[in-house]
Amino acid sequence: MYKLLIVEDEKNIANTLKNHFEKYNYICYIVEDFERVLDIFQEFQPHLVIMDINLPAFDGYYWSRKIRQVSNCPITILSARMSELDQVYGIENGADDFITKPFLMDVVLAKINGQIRRVYGEYAEDLQTRILKVGNTTLNLETIRLCTPEHETILTIKELQLCSVLFEASPNVVTRQQLLSAIWDDDTFVEENTLTVNIVRLRKKLEAIHSSLSITTIRGIGYQVTENGL
Repeated sequence: MYKLLIVEDEKNIANTLKNHFEKYNYICYIVEDFERVLDIFQEFQPHLVIMDINLPAFDGYYWSRKIRQVSNCPITILSARMSELDQVYGIENGADDFITKPFLMDVVLAKINGQIRRVYGEYAEDLQTRILKVGNTTLNLETIRLCTPEHETILTIKELQLCSVLFEASPNVVTRQQLLSAIWDDDTFVEENTLTVNIVRLRKKLEAIHSSLSITTIRGIGYQVTENGL
Protein backbone atom coordinates (compact mmCIF):
# COMPACT_ATOMS: atom_id res chain seq x y z
CA MET A 1 0.00 0.00 0.00
CA TYR A 2 1.29 3.45 -0.91
CA LYS A 3 1.48 6.34 1.55
CA LEU A 4 0.43 9.93 0.82
CA LEU A 5 1.41 12.95 2.90
CA ILE A 6 -1.20 15.71 2.68
CA VAL A 7 0.15 19.20 3.45
CA GLU A 8 -3.04 21.29 3.34
CA ASP A 9 -4.21 23.77 5.99
CA GLU A 10 -7.87 23.83 4.90
CA LYS A 11 -9.20 20.96 6.99
CA ASN A 12 -12.22 20.29 4.78
CA ILE A 13 -10.05 19.86 1.70
CA ALA A 14 -7.47 17.77 3.58
CA ASN A 15 -10.14 15.45 4.97
CA THR A 16 -11.87 15.16 1.58
CA LEU A 17 -8.59 14.12 -0.02
CA LYS A 18 -7.81 11.67 2.77
CA ASN A 19 -11.26 10.04 2.69
CA HIS A 20 -11.24 9.73 -1.09
CA PHE A 21 -7.75 8.25 -1.38
CA GLU A 22 -8.35 5.80 1.44
CA LYS A 23 -11.17 4.32 -0.64
CA TYR A 24 -8.45 3.32 -3.12
CA ASN A 25 -6.22 1.72 -0.46
CA TYR A 26 -3.84 4.62 0.03
CA ILE A 27 -2.52 5.30 3.53
CA CYS A 28 -2.88 9.03 4.18
CA TYR A 29 -1.42 11.33 6.82
CA ILE A 30 -2.57 14.95 7.22
CA VAL A 31 0.04 17.42 8.47
CA GLU A 32 -1.23 19.58 11.32
CA ASP A 33 2.03 21.11 12.59
CA PHE A 34 3.11 23.31 9.69
CA GLU A 35 6.47 24.16 11.25
CA ARG A 36 7.54 20.49 11.17
CA VAL A 37 6.65 19.48 7.62
CA LEU A 38 10.13 18.15 6.82
CA ASP A 39 10.37 16.27 10.12
CA ILE A 40 6.97 14.68 9.55
CA PHE A 41 7.94 13.79 5.99
CA GLN A 42 11.05 11.98 7.22
CA GLU A 43 9.11 10.20 9.97
CA PHE A 44 6.21 9.12 7.75
CA GLN A 45 8.31 8.32 4.64
CA PRO A 46 5.49 8.83 2.11
CA HIS A 47 5.54 7.67 -1.49
CA LEU A 48 4.06 11.01 -2.63
CA VAL A 49 3.34 14.45 -1.17
CA ILE A 50 0.27 16.58 -1.92
CA MET A 51 1.34 20.15 -1.15
CA ASP A 52 -0.65 23.37 -0.84
CA ILE A 53 1.18 26.66 -1.45
CA ASN A 54 -0.49 29.01 1.03
CA LEU A 55 0.48 27.56 4.40
CA PRO A 56 1.14 28.94 7.88
CA ALA A 57 4.75 29.74 8.78
CA PHE A 58 6.39 28.76 5.44
CA ASP A 59 4.78 28.31 2.05
CA GLY A 60 4.61 25.16 -0.04
CA TYR A 61 7.49 26.28 -2.26
CA TYR A 62 9.76 26.36 0.79
CA TRP A 63 8.75 22.89 1.95
CA SER A 64 9.04 21.50 -1.59
CA ARG A 65 12.63 22.71 -1.72
CA LYS A 66 13.38 21.20 1.69
CA ILE A 67 11.90 17.82 0.73
CA ARG A 68 13.72 17.82 -2.58
CA GLN A 69 17.04 18.26 -0.79
CA VAL A 70 16.60 14.91 0.94
CA SER A 71 14.34 12.91 -1.36
CA ASN A 72 13.17 12.36 -4.94
CA CYS A 73 9.67 11.56 -3.66
CA PRO A 74 7.07 12.99 -6.09
CA ILE A 75 5.44 16.26 -5.02
CA THR A 76 2.09 17.38 -6.43
CA ILE A 77 1.11 20.97 -5.70
CA LEU A 78 -2.57 21.65 -5.10
CA SER A 79 -3.31 25.39 -5.04
CA ALA A 80 -5.81 28.15 -5.77
CA ARG A 81 -3.01 30.08 -7.48
CA MET A 82 -3.61 29.73 -11.18
CA SER A 83 -1.01 31.90 -12.92
CA GLU A 84 1.58 30.39 -15.23
CA LEU A 85 4.28 32.00 -13.08
CA ASP A 86 3.05 30.13 -10.00
CA GLN A 87 3.07 26.86 -11.90
CA VAL A 88 6.56 27.45 -13.27
CA TYR A 89 7.80 28.48 -9.81
CA GLY A 90 6.32 25.33 -8.33
CA ILE A 91 8.13 23.09 -10.80
CA GLU A 92 11.37 25.02 -10.34
CA ASN A 93 11.15 24.49 -6.58
CA GLY A 94 10.95 20.72 -6.90
CA ALA A 95 7.30 19.90 -7.61
CA ASP A 96 6.46 17.28 -10.22
CA ASP A 97 2.91 18.41 -10.97
CA PHE A 98 0.59 21.38 -10.31
CA ILE A 99 -3.18 21.08 -9.89
CA THR A 100 -5.31 24.20 -9.47
CA LYS A 101 -8.30 24.61 -7.13
CA PRO A 102 -11.19 24.03 -7.48
CA PHE A 103 -10.43 20.53 -8.73
CA LEU A 104 -12.21 17.32 -9.62
CA MET A 105 -11.30 14.42 -7.34
CA ASP A 106 -11.19 12.05 -10.31
CA VAL A 107 -8.55 14.29 -11.95
CA VAL A 108 -6.45 14.42 -8.78
CA LEU A 109 -6.76 10.66 -8.34
CA ALA A 110 -5.73 10.02 -11.95
CA LYS A 111 -2.68 12.27 -11.63
CA ILE A 112 -1.59 10.73 -8.32
CA ASN A 113 -2.06 7.22 -9.71
CA GLY A 114 0.05 8.19 -12.71
CA GLN A 115 2.86 9.52 -10.53
CA ILE A 116 2.82 6.39 -8.38
CA ARG A 117 2.98 4.10 -11.44
CA ARG A 118 5.81 6.12 -12.94
CA VAL A 119 7.96 6.12 -9.83
CA TYR A 120 7.09 2.81 -8.12
CA GLY A 121 5.14 0.70 -10.59
CA GLU A 122 5.42 -0.27 -14.21
CA TYR A 123 7.61 2.69 -15.15
CA ALA A 124 9.87 2.53 -12.10
CA GLU A 125 12.75 0.81 -13.88
CA ASP A 126 12.93 3.62 -16.41
CA LEU A 127 12.94 6.24 -13.65
CA GLN A 128 15.84 4.62 -11.81
CA THR A 129 18.04 5.14 -14.85
CA ARG A 130 17.27 8.86 -14.59
CA ILE A 131 18.83 9.30 -11.15
CA LEU A 132 22.61 9.11 -10.79
CA LYS A 133 24.53 9.35 -7.52
CA VAL A 134 28.24 9.70 -6.83
CA GLY A 135 29.47 10.39 -3.31
CA ASN A 136 27.09 12.74 -1.52
CA THR A 137 25.79 14.18 -4.80
CA THR A 138 22.68 13.16 -6.73
CA LEU A 139 21.95 14.11 -10.34
CA ASN A 140 18.26 13.98 -11.22
CA LEU A 141 18.00 13.87 -15.00
CA GLU A 142 14.28 14.47 -14.85
CA THR A 143 14.20 17.62 -12.73
CA ILE A 144 17.60 18.83 -14.05
CA ARG A 145 18.85 19.24 -10.50
CA LEU A 146 22.15 18.53 -8.84
CA CYS A 147 21.64 17.91 -5.10
CA THR A 148 23.46 17.22 -1.88
CA PRO A 149 21.61 16.54 1.40
CA GLU A 150 21.57 20.26 2.28
CA HIS A 151 21.74 22.10 -1.05
CA GLU A 152 20.68 21.93 -4.68
CA THR A 153 21.17 23.77 -7.95
CA ILE A 154 19.49 23.75 -11.34
CA LEU A 155 21.67 22.92 -14.35
CA THR A 156 21.58 24.14 -17.91
CA ILE A 157 20.95 21.49 -20.56
CA LYS A 158 24.63 21.34 -21.53
CA GLU A 159 25.70 21.12 -17.88
CA LEU A 160 23.18 18.32 -17.38
CA GLN A 161 24.53 16.39 -20.36
CA LEU A 162 28.12 16.86 -19.25
CA CYS A 163 27.35 15.88 -15.67
CA SER A 164 25.45 12.73 -16.67
CA VAL A 165 28.32 11.47 -18.85
CA LEU A 166 30.88 12.16 -16.12
CA PHE A 167 28.73 10.60 -13.37
CA GLU A 168 28.04 7.45 -15.37
CA ALA A 169 31.75 7.00 -16.08
CA SER A 170 33.03 7.89 -12.61
CA PRO A 171 35.71 7.21 -11.45
CA ASN A 172 36.95 6.51 -14.97
CA VAL A 173 38.38 9.23 -17.19
CA VAL A 174 36.21 10.59 -20.02
CA THR A 175 38.09 11.99 -22.99
CA ARG A 176 37.32 15.43 -24.37
CA GLN A 177 36.26 13.87 -27.64
CA GLN A 178 33.84 11.52 -25.87
CA LEU A 179 32.25 14.49 -24.11
CA LEU A 180 32.03 16.53 -27.29
CA SER A 181 30.51 13.62 -29.21
CA ALA A 182 27.97 12.93 -26.48
CA ILE A 183 26.82 16.53 -26.16
CA TRP A 184 27.23 18.25 -29.50
CA ASP A 185 26.36 17.01 -32.98
CA ASP A 186 29.36 15.77 -34.90
CA ASP A 187 28.37 18.12 -37.72
CA THR A 188 28.44 21.18 -35.44
CA PHE A 189 31.66 23.09 -35.04
CA VAL A 190 32.57 23.59 -31.41
CA GLU A 191 35.22 26.09 -30.40
CA GLU A 192 38.04 24.66 -28.34
CA ASN A 193 37.12 26.51 -25.15
CA THR A 194 33.37 25.70 -25.23
CA LEU A 195 33.79 22.45 -23.32
CA THR A 196 36.23 24.07 -20.90
CA VAL A 197 33.79 26.89 -20.11
CA ASN A 198 31.00 24.41 -19.35
CA ILE A 199 33.30 22.33 -17.15
CA VAL A 200 34.23 25.46 -15.17
CA ARG A 201 30.55 26.29 -14.65
CA LEU A 202 29.81 22.75 -13.51
CA ARG A 203 32.71 22.86 -11.04
CA LYS A 204 31.34 26.09 -9.55
CA LYS A 205 27.91 24.54 -9.11
CA LEU A 206 29.36 21.47 -7.39
CA GLU A 207 31.25 23.76 -5.03
CA ALA A 208 28.16 25.89 -4.36
CA ILE A 209 26.15 22.87 -3.14
CA HIS A 210 29.05 21.60 -0.98
CA SER A 211 29.53 18.49 -3.09
CA SER A 212 32.18 15.97 -2.09
CA LEU A 213 33.11 15.64 -5.77
CA SER A 214 35.83 17.18 -7.89
CA ILE A 215 36.16 17.33 -11.66
CA THR A 216 39.84 16.75 -12.33
CA THR A 217 41.52 17.69 -15.59
CA ILE A 218 43.65 14.84 -16.94
CA ARG A 219 46.07 16.73 -19.11
CA GLY A 220 45.98 15.73 -22.76
CA ILE A 221 43.13 13.26 -22.19
CA GLY A 222 39.98 14.65 -20.59
CA TYR A 223 38.18 14.81 -17.24
CA GLN A 224 37.44 12.62 -14.26
CA VAL A 225 34.87 12.87 -11.45
CA THR A 226 36.12 11.62 -8.09
CA GLU A 227 35.37 12.21 -4.41
CA ASN A 228 37.65 14.70 -2.71
CA GLY A 229 40.63 13.05 -1.09
CA LEU A 230 40.45 9.91 -3.27
